[in-house]
Amino acid sequence: MACGTLATTKLVVDYLKIKSEIKIKHHPRLLSLFFSKEPIKSAMTFTPSLLQIVKNSNNDCFSGDLRPGNKLITNSIIEAFPYLWPFKIFINLLRFRTIYSNILLDTKDSNIFLKKIRDGFKIYSKKTQTKNLLKNKNKEIYKFLLSKNIIYPFYYSIFPGVGADYHYFGSIPFNGKGKLSVDNNCQLKNSKNIYIVDGSVFNFKTNKYPLGIVIANARRIGEYLSKNIK
Repeated sequence: MACGTLATTKLVVDYLKIKSEIKIKHHPRLLSLFFSKEPIKSAMTFTPSLLQIVKNSNNDCFSGDLRPGNKLITNSIIEAFPYLWPFKIFINLLRFRTIYSNILLDTKDSNIFLKKIRDGFKIYSKKTQTKNLLKNKNKEIYKFLLSKNIIYPFYYSIFPGVGADYHYFGSIPFNGKGKLSVDNNCQLKNSKNIYIVDGSVFNFKTNKYPLGIVIANARRIGEYLSKNIK
């Protein structure tokens, strides 16, 4: 199974008739816009991050992924906020002076829960401080950039909401407790013919970009099954 964490978890919870609440791990995020004092020019449609600011301690883990403005980002902004269409030319002129950032929190701040209710599923959040946590981390990054004389002394941020970070994982972990668990070969506990190879099996506590590891593991399990399952 490689349906994506939410879909896979729903299918397995339904199959195993689990009634308890399931926590979906993720990295809550905040979108930010800083204004650079110097133009940052790139001919690439999609520009990888220029700088990652990471704070990783026992009780405080977060990262800021900074990248220069490009047409992919500006077009996405206009698509999300259609009323900005008349300003498209102006926005694209400014893109060489903009730095966009994803501020990502650690999985201990995950705030998505799933529960089977009658014939459907409820997905919900419970914590209320996620937005404030993100804004506090964003201020730390802002103060750092300001201290290096990289940006002007103002910024704009958007909290897209709980669950708008796209990195969902960790609901059916390796060698976990209970029914929702897989062994080292990604076989679902006590289920001979069910293997899970998406993000469900991982806990990406500090790895903010898990796609490569998910793909590598899926290939590993594919090779294992081709050799061992007749």
